[in-house]
This record gives sequence, C-alpha cells and structure tokens, in this order.
Amino acid sequence: MVHNPFDTEDSSDDPRKAKLREQAQKEFIAQLQQRLANQTAALEDLQKQIVDLNAVIAQKDQELGNYSSKVEEERLYFEQDKKARSDREYELQNLLKEKEQEIDQLKNSPIPTAPVAEVIVEKKDDLSDPTNDYISKMMSFFKRPTNEIFVESLTNLIKHSGENGTDEQKILGVLLKDEMPQTEEEITQKINLNPQEANRALFRLVQKENVKKVGKGYVLVSSDFAEMTDVSQNWSGLAPEQIFENLLSVVYVGSNRDELVDAFTKARDALMEMGALTTTRRHELSQLLEKIKRHPIESQEIIDTIQKWTSETTE
Repeated sequence: MVHNPFDTEDSSDDPRKAKLREQAQKEFIAQLQQRLANQTAALEDLQKQIVDLNAVIAQKDQELGNYSSKVEEERLYFEQDKKARSDREYELQNLLKEKEQEIDQLKNSPIPTAPVAEVIVEKKDDLSDPTNDYISKMMSFFKRPTNEIFVESLTNLIKHSGENGTDEQKILGVLLKDEMPQTEEEITQKINLNPQEANRALFRLVQKENVKKVGKGYVLVSSDFAEMTDVSQNWSGLAPEQIFENLLSVVYVGSNRDELVDAFTKARDALMEMGALTTTRRHELSQLLEKIKRHPIESQEIIDTIQKWTSETTE
C-alpha cells in the first residue's frame, strides 16, 4: 500500500485524505508504468543487438566456410601435385634402371660398325623434324614478324605442337580449337590420355597460369570466357549489356552456387553504382539472387531471365 503523509490511524473516513491517498497511489502506478516502459525499450534494444550480432555471426560463418573451401582446394592441389611428383620420380627410377641394364648389355656385347650412309640418313631425319623447320623459319624472319612466312610458320608450329607436342601442349591445342570451355573428361577423350595423366597436365597448366578453370571446364587464360567470368575484375565501367553478357558466361560454364551468387552480387553492385538499375529490375535481381542462394535452380531459367533483362535494356 502506498504511504500517504496525510493519513493517521483515525483518518480512513476523511474524504480529503482519501483523495490524497488515491492521488499518491496513481502517482506510484505512473512511476511503475514509466519504469516498465523504460525496461521494455531497453529489452527491445537488446533484442535488436542480438539480431545484429546473429547477422554478423552468420556472415563470419559464411566467410569461414568460404575460407575453409579455398584451403581444402589448395590442399587438394598440393596433394595431387605431391602425388604427381612421387609418381614421376617412381617412373624415372624405373627408367634409370632400364637404361642401366641397357648400358650393361651394350658393354658386354660387341660394338657393330654402322655404315656411314646410315649415320648420314639418321642425322638427316633429325634435321627434318617439322618443329625445327618452323623455328628456323621464324628465327630467319624474326625481324619482319608480319611477313607471311613468319605468320605461317608460327601457325604451323602451334598446330604441330597441339597435335604432336607434350601433354600440356596437346591440351592447349584442344582449348585453342574449341570456343567453349572443355571439361577434364572431354579433354581426355580428345587427346587420348588416361585420366591420371590429363589431371596432372591440367594441374601444371593451372599452376603456371596458362589455363584457367571456369565453372566445370577449362579455358585458355587469354580467352573471352576467362575474362568475362572473372568476378575479381571491376565491372563498374562496363555497359549494362556487357554486365549481363558476363552473367550469361558465368552460367554457361556451369558455375556452382557460390560462384553464381558472387557474380550476381557483383553485377547488382555495379549496376547500382552507375545508376542503371531501376526499382523493378533491382527487385527482380534481388529475388533471383535469393532464389539461387536458397533453392536449386535450373540454368535455363537463369539464362531466360538474363536474356529478358538484356532485351529490355536494349529496347
């Protein structure tokens, strides 16, 4: 009960004091209500801080997941390269043993006298290697590189290396001929390599930055796909049509969900920065981005949407 300074033991029936007592009670209730309102506001503020902290935690979890994926990929490349070096070392050791056996056999066998004519023919065959001919022509006309002979020799050298060179050169030849990215299986079939050899050769080419992996396939680093699917580049200076073309390329190469999310986020930010994103288009882009994040989505549906945006932009 609220204390009323005007109360005495015999004043319970005094109307004036009863009114003062009622007023004191109302003031006390008002104070309690104010304290409750303050505590409610403080609780809501704490709840908002909790939501913000949960969002930060989710973001950090995502960043940690992406970092873990990159670390795992680098570890896998390292393990593959380590195994490739081990296998190559084993092959070289076996080859060395074979050569040592051949040397022992030659030491214990009489040395035949080869006719001079045969030696000359063998030397001639070495010099007639097409690679030597192409390089000789290119060196001869190096000071006039636009000369037809130089260009033709360079073209023939590239073609010859792509068909008869090392495993890496054959893979480069395949990627040079085909405009679309090639998967490891497609490359293996076209140059008739076993999967293990193809995997090693592709790994070495990627490490040397001669070849780039885009989506599910591989392309030359100088190809359009290598440039158009690179979300690390600045897209802000591109025309909206080119940005949509880049998005189509990211979809065409079979990119995974994370790669698609990165590309669409990059496109949205670039279009917003240049003021080329209407409210309707921004809403559609955000909806598609959320759909890619949360649900499996067919590539054709994404392609149809991007082509629709492109046609509306060029109208």
